[in-house]
Amino acid sequence: MAKQLKAFKTKFPKVWTAYEQLRDTCDQSGPLDKKTVELIKVGISAAMEHEGGLVAHVSQAKKAKATDAEIYQAILLATGLAGVPATLAACGTAADFLKPNPKKK
Repeated sequence: MAKQLKAFKTKFPKVWTAYEQLRDTCDQSGPLDKKTVELIKVGISAAMEHEGGLVAHVSQAKKAKATDAEIYQAILLATGLAGVPATLAACGTAADFLKPNPKKK
């Protein structure tokens, strides 16, 4: 997905800039803190079976100090809306991302 996103940004820079402005405005248009916003996006990405978005928002949620348990709960909340298969897939993707990486230390 990173390769596709980079190509999209290069080919359509004005569209990408407009998207970022819309996204940022929505993120900041209410009382929710950054962690809560990212946890909601984790749940939405899980429900939509959007693996790239899920990884991106799990990463952003961790940067906003979300715990692994909070991330998994956000994914589990998608179960009633998206079903068990989407939730299982999202849990697997999150687990892969959240695994301790000895190279990061």
